Amino acid sequence: MKSVLAVTMVLLLGLLSPGLLSADEQPREQSIDEIVVESERLVEKQETVTIKSEGLPAKVNIVTKEDLKRMPYTGDAVQMVQQIPGMGIRRNMRGDMGVFLGMRGFSGNNVTAVFVDGMPLNTLNWAHGLLNMGWLTPEMIERIEVIKGPFSALYGNFARAGVINFVTKKSDPSPSLGGFGGTYETFRGVGVFSDSSWSKSLGGVTPFLVWEGYTRGGYRHNEDFERGQFFNKFTFPVWEGDLSVRGHYASRTWGDAGWLSIAQMKAGTINRKDTVNLTDRGDSEMADFVMNYSPKGGEAGLHASLYFCYTWNATGRTWPPSPQGRIDGAENYYGWKVMYDYRPFDQLSLVVGNDLRNDDARRNTWNTVNYYTITKATSALHFSQFNTGFFAQAQYRPFSFFKLIGGVRYDIFDTDVTNNLNSSNSGSGSTDFWSPKFGLVITPYTDINIFANHGTGFASPDPQQVSPASTTQKSNFDLGVSELETWDVGFNALLFKRLFVSFDYYNTLNQKEQEFDNATQTYNNLGASKRTGYEVEAKIFLTKELAIYGSWAYVRGRLKNPATPGAYYITQLPPEQSGLGLDFQKPWDMGNQQLGFNFFWLRVGRNPINTRGTLIASQFDRYSFNLSYRYKKWTLSMDTILTPRKYSGESASTTGVTAGDWKIFPLPTWDVLAGLRYQF
Repeated sequence: MKSVLAVTMVLLLGLLSPGLLSADEQPREQSIDEIVVESERLVEKQETVTIKSEGLPAKVNIVTKEDLKRMPYTGDAVQMVQQIPGMGIRRNMRGDMGVFLGMRGFSGNNVTAVFVDGMPLNTLNWAHGLLNMGWLTPEMIERIEVIKGPFSALYGNFARAGVINFVTKKSDPSPSLGGFGGTYETFRGVGVFSDSSWSKSLGGVTPFLVWEGYTRGGYRHNEDFERGQFFNKFTFPVWEGDLSVRGHYASRTWGDAGWLSIAQMKAGTINRKDTVNLTDRGDSEMADFVMNYSPKGGEAGLHASLYFCYTWNATGRTWPPSPQGRIDGAENYYGWKVMYDYRPFDQLSLVVGNDLRNDDARRNTWNTVNYYTITKATSALHFSQFNTGFFAQAQYRPFSFFKLIGGVRYDIFDTDVTNNLNSSNSGSGSTDFWSPKFGLVITPYTDINIFANHGTGFASPDPQQVSPASTTQKSNFDLGVSELETWDVGFNALLFKRLFVSFDYYNTLNQKEQEFDNATQTYNNLGASKRTGYEVEAKIFLTKELAIYGSWAYVRGRLKNPATPGAYYITQLPPEQSGLGLDFQKPWDMGNQQLGFNFFWLRVGRNPINTRGTLIASQFDRYSFNLSYRYKKWTLSMDTILTPRKYSGESASTTGVTAGDWKIFPLPTWDVLAGLRYQF
């Protein structure tokens, strides 16, 4: 990987030679926005008729590219969303794979639909709906849209807790080159090759390229990680809009340090830096191609996305006393989303469309020795899943202070499975589902929105559930979708042009609460569950340069009819989570210099590890710091992550431990990445 990094840097230096670039030496960075501008972005105009996510009468958070510049980043994509109030994050720490993102009391692998430029990142070839988002970097992203709840008819499968939509940039103000180094032998090189002015000399084509090399020795033994990727996007005018064409490739490899017992670490029989098995490791490869079309000069008209993605990953992990288990899965999936926004008059929007996704995948699991030697096959599936959804969504604003929104989806799933270990469970099945949405927003005064919603979300059946590998379990191709119904009410307001406040209360009924068993890689159906909770968010602009923000989220989750009396807790559901942050950005010298500081404290409360609530995980705290200084085209930065609690982690497991014990992924107390970036 170090050689890949070196080659990448050399190529970028060649591409970014002075002969190709503008001679304009003026700084390209913008000074910070006035308070009123930033505040208006926080209080989205929800009464406006728009298909943008912030136009939904729901709790929506938007992360802009300016926000991302100020957020601490040490090479982990999750850091781009961890400041969003109530975001539930769990990771299996397999390199940058195995990310669980959720909201509103959900944090599993199939509860949140995640997209980048319209291409879904929820994969099927490893765990059903698991996110392959670790390759995303801040340099690529224009904005991140987070919709809490299944309240948009434009999104279907996996959009139960909500939707996260990453929108990549079409261009950057100028090319740049950055080099970074930090703790645990971490090195990162990234180059951005873009300038919107180049389109004049390139026949109207605007290029946007991000090339990255990343390597890390790791805090624990056998926790090394390497990533190399090329992200290439070109945008040009077509017909009455803009067409963007993107090609991306990423390769990753890592060592897997595994889960460690809390009891053994406290007893001193193992060290926090120990690894379970030095031969546990993983590899991943991804290639995708995406085309996006959007109309110019407004939202009315045709919007379309077309994508193809190939992904392969192999991972070996040991769960004592069981032998090492290896998962090897490959998947090709392609699809589209096409919709038309009809605006007969300004107060009405009618959106109709179709999305389609077709997956062809294989998933093999084996017992292995030293990762490469197979001793026993435990499952071997080759499956395809076809999903198409037809949707319609209408917005009507009969009065200046009142807007209605309603939508409906009809989704069809066809699943075909070849079970190579248990051929009697091979077969095919089909299911369909209607999911209605309804909401309203009242704006009694400028910058005050009151909203309410009701919606239904769902997740497709897992091929492993409909076709078990075990000969003692029968196939169930009549298994329907996992359905969720929820409603919420809330408000947001900007007071005195300086204080932003937001409140949201929700009630959710989940028909099939599922618990993922790490040892067997299967799901246990725990029955119906209920979650009720609320989120409070505030931000105050003390001056044009200084802002303080914070949030508090509370949720109560319970199994409604547990099979075991008293076992009604939902595991790894923290009842409360809070965040507190400070942002300071001070430009001077006519914008030629700028000092920036961003601080954020995340607190995740104690949460039950088993359904009886007899095991309670420790509180989790993370402190993030970003310090930067810009002088004209040079930017010096230092990002720091502090995780002070020794026996606390983002997730926990009781697999392979004695009663009263559990396992975590120990995290480093300090993680620091410092670097220098130059804009040409």
